[in-house]
Amino acid sequence: MKKLTLILLVFCAFTIKAQQNLVLNGSFELNNSTICHHSFYFANEYNNTFQYSIHYGDINTIVLIKGSCLSCSPPVYWGGGGQEGNYMLAMIGEREILSDGSIYRRKGEISLALSTPLLSEKNYKLSFWIKDPPLTPPCLRAKNNYISVGISSTNDAFGTHLITSPYGDTIWQQYSIVFNTQNAEEYITVKVGVNDTIDYGVFIDNFVLTETTEPLTTGLNVVPKVEKQLLKIVDILGKESSPNKKGLLFYIYSDGTVEKKLIIE
Repeated sequence: MKKLTLILLVFCAFTIKAQQNLVLNGSFELNNSTICHHSFYFANEYNNTFQYSIHYGDINTIVLIKGSCLSCSPPVYWGGGGQEGNYMLAMIGEREILSDGSIYRRKGEISLALSTPLLSEKNYKLSFWIKDPPLTPPCLRAKNNYISVGISSTNDAFGTHLITSPYGDTIWQQYSIVFNTQNAEEYITVKVGVNDTIDYGVFIDNFVLTETTEPLTTGLNVVPKVEKQLLKIVDILGKESSPNKKGLLFYIYSDGTVEKKLIIE
């Protein structure tokens, strides 16, 4: 009986070890913020606030939110709270067509440190949760969005793409992928948008990476590359135009590229 008990304890110990979350701060609880709604204008402010996470994206694109937070004027309750713990992140991305037809974009990008480098002989299961921000407060200009998740050997570059989520919903939704790698990456990376097409914001929380014996995911939840499509044609003043109008025209495509055409006749 004692021998059987010992065998069961050893088995349970290995099971627990295999299920250990390798993401050191996947729920964003390890932070020294003292306010419930914390916008990080510069990356270094984020980096000094969080443990095991780096913000390497554009300025003013990450917001730390506590579940009971009131924000904006007049005060608005964010509602719902984090999926895991007290905190969640809002990742923000914007794309704006300027008057000269060029596109201004900014997007949030972060990395999450792992407790150990990934091993080539292991399969790993990554899961995370996203949520569509509420329609209010308007100060976030919240709108549902994609996030893309990758693995990287450095904390300031996206690295290899793993999975892109569908649009968020009004309740927390979980997405996951099983993968392996040959590159001993040490970071999970997250950015807003897919193929550089971005809207506004999305809530993220509870990133979990564990070793697994599950088979590799084959295409599930992964968004393929989208062929660019013509969004609109604008003139030099930024007004929409027909392709037959004379003068300098800007053809704006869904992948963010802009073609200039001068129509003389």
